[in-house]
Amino acid sequence: MPAMQGELTGELLRAVSRSFYLTISWLPREMRQGVGVAYLLARATDTVSDASGAPVAQRVQALRQMAAAVENPAGDAAAEAELAAALRGRLAPEHPREAELLARFHEALAALRALPPEQAEPVRAVLAVITQGQLWDLSFFEEHNCVLSDEQTREYTYRVAGCVGRFWTRLGLAAMGARFCDPAQAEAMEEAGVRYGCGLQLVNILRDVAEDAARGRSYLCSDPGVWHERAERYLRDGVDYSRRLRAFRLRFASMLPALLGLKTLAALRRARPGAARVKIPRRAVYASMLRAFVAAL
Repeated sequence: MPAMQGELTGELLRAVSRSFYLTISWLPREMRQGVGVAYLLARATDTVSDASGAPVAQRVQALRQMAAAVENPAGDAAAEAELAAALRGRLAPEHPREAELLARFHEALAALRALPPEQAEPVRAVLAVITQGQLWDLSFFEEHNCVLSDEQTREYTYRVAGCVGRFWTRLGLAAMGARFCDPAQAEAMEEAGVRYGCGLQLVNILRDVAEDAARGRSYLCSDPGVWHERAERYLRDGVDYSRRLRAFRLRFASMLPALLGLKTLAALRRARPGAARVKIPRRAVYASMLRAFVAAL
């Protein structure tokens, strides 16, 4: 699978996520394929979930088909051909790289099925949770414009991001064993990874409050300041998680998103109400890379 491997760590991955491309390119070789496959599958389902030009019912159907395809190790040629037609047709986004991602969903499935079983299992598990969160998002906001409780916010952040911290730990141990982290600390590392992932999603929620409101939805029903503090605490847990990894490349790759998230939170604090969406400039990204590099030594 050399062509797909090149795309996972090359142009396509870089095009759909600049920051994640920086992360995966620094991962140890043993983890790159599993993490890359999981990311592209999750990004594809997210693209379908966000396809605002398509009716909700069509997006829900496609997400369920994508989840079923991921879950099935053997594949179902007829069902996947029907799904491929939908992803190239009525659900195809306008952005050319995202359209390409959906058009090549079958390649990501093939890459998943080529993974060693001990790596494919955590990929399938995390995609099942992520698609559950995306399906909840679509159905819930058909009837409501705001979450009804803090518990719903916590559950949503777990389903779409916190579960990734658990996946990252399980895949790392499956691919690298004790070279990833102390196996005796696996459970504690999983829980720290969950908090880290939830923190990253809370940054997205806090940054996108105005945009989400314009779309008729809000993921917070209580004081945003409380969630801001929680996001910062969870990201600092992410920095600690990263420091407990046993390889320099792992520590660097894992720490960088936390440092970028903390910079985003700081920028949100400084932003004036009604200001443009906060975006971290390239020079700040490079500064965070340097800081992560030094901290990972």
